[in-house]
Amino acid sequence: MLPPAGGRPPKPPFDRERFVFKILAVVIGTQLLIHSLAAGVCGQRALEGRPVGQICPGTLEQLQGGFDSTLKLLLALLGGAALTRMDR
Repeated sequence: MLPPAGGRPPKPPFDRERFVFKILAVVIGTQLLIHSLAAGVCGQRALEGRPVGQICPGTLEQLQGGFDSTLKLLLALLGGAALTRMDR
C-alpha cells in the first residue's frame, strides 16, 4: 500500500472507549488527590490538638461517599462495555 501524498501514514480511527477510560482515570486521580489533601490537612490540624469535629465536619463521610460513587460509576461503565461486546 502506498503512503498518502503528504508522506504521513493514515490516522487510526478514534477509540471512544479508550478516551472515556482515560478521562475517567484523570477524574478519579484528581478526586483522589483532592480528598487526600483534605484528609492530610484535617489530620495535621488534629495532631495540633484541635478537635477534628470542629475542623473538618463530615470529611470521612464525604470521602467514603466519593469513593463509593466513583466505584459505582466504574462498575456501570465496565458492565455497559461488556454488554455492548456481547451483542456483537
